[in-house]
Amino acid sequence: MNAFVVTCFESNEERVGYIKKILEKQGYKTDIITSDFSHIRKEERNNVPEGYIAIDTKPYKKNLSIARLASHDKFAKEAFEVLKKEKPDFIWLMAPANSLIKEANKYKNNNPDTKLVIDIIDMWPESLPVSVDKNMFPLNLWKNIRKDNIRCADILVGECALYNEILSKEYGKDIRVLRWAKEDKAMESVCEADDDILSLIYLGSINNIIDIEGIKKMIRDIDYSVKLNIIGEGEKTDEFINSLKEVCEVEYHGVIRDEERKAPILKKCHAGINFYKEGLYIGLTVKCIDYFLHGLPILNNIKGDTWKMVEEDGVGFNIEKGTVIDAKKLIELRKDNKKFTDFYNEHFTYEIFEKECVSIIEELKK
Repeated sequence: MNAFVVTCFESNEERVGYIKKILEKQGYKTDIITSDFSHIRKEERNNVPEGYIAIDTKPYKKNLSIARLASHDKFAKEAFEVLKKEKPDFIWLMAPANSLIKEANKYKNNNPDTKLVIDIIDMWPESLPVSVDKNMFPLNLWKNIRKDNIRCADILVGECALYNEILSKEYGKDIRVLRWAKEDKAMESVCEADDDILSLIYLGSINNIIDIEGIKKMIRDIDYSVKLNIIGEGEKTDEFINSLKEVCEVEYHGVIRDEERKAPILKKCHAGINFYKEGLYIGLTVKCIDYFLHGLPILNNIKGDTWKMVEEDGVGFNIEKGTVIDAKKLIELRKDNKKFTDFYNEHFTYEIFEKECVSIIEELKK
């Protein structure tokens, strides 16, 4: 039996690697199709994992552009040209791009015995930072590419439970929730932050969907000295750093992917920031999992899964317009780092991820 996992984003490749390992453990010879273009850095990649099939991808400069859609469309068509030649028994497809779902539907119509999982990592256009009604032209056409083709999946997976609100109607039944996970063991580290200054951290992509102004306002309103640590990269890096320097001390640590190397920085922080622009359809982020892994509470403004976790499990503070953070309460909360690492162990370990993946694979074998 042979399987393919398909994604056009390098940011998905940790999840891709887990699924590859699990499929191989289940007896599938597994190959990966990915892109040779970095959608974060907007340049050709030099870090494609060995053995992956890298599609020659049309470059583009702006995330919200016709050029980007054309790039994704070309990638989808060429990825499925590979699949037509290889004729796999199993395809695990990560979307966006929505054009991948359209090509999957065409492929499935001609190859009905191929098992197909579509794994929704993001909702386009619902998660895009645009102020117009996302049911209006031309965004509705983009959404309909997903809506009109999604039922080709044998099983539809979503990275968070929030997506079920829309996808269950498009798919005709509930999705399977497969949250992001980490192989890393929880960092059982005691907080080493200096309590005379509130030390916050932002991890991850620094792009056009993070709420720079919201983060700036939140920090400006805190009646305490604040330091912001930043680990990550993206097209908004310089803007983010320069804007936040107006209200607090900022230290930029660059890109660090290894959790052991992140640990000394996060030990000296009181909380992690999870802030996105209003109106985005996001339920859970990888950065939150990283914060819990390192024993940090979160400062969160997104709804769905994360908002509910904060409310029900007390793993941070939900921030709305007008919310002013009590720095001393946050500093005190951080001291109970085991609360957050326990939460990580209960919800986001590789073992939990593997168990759900195996359940999906086994269901398709019936």
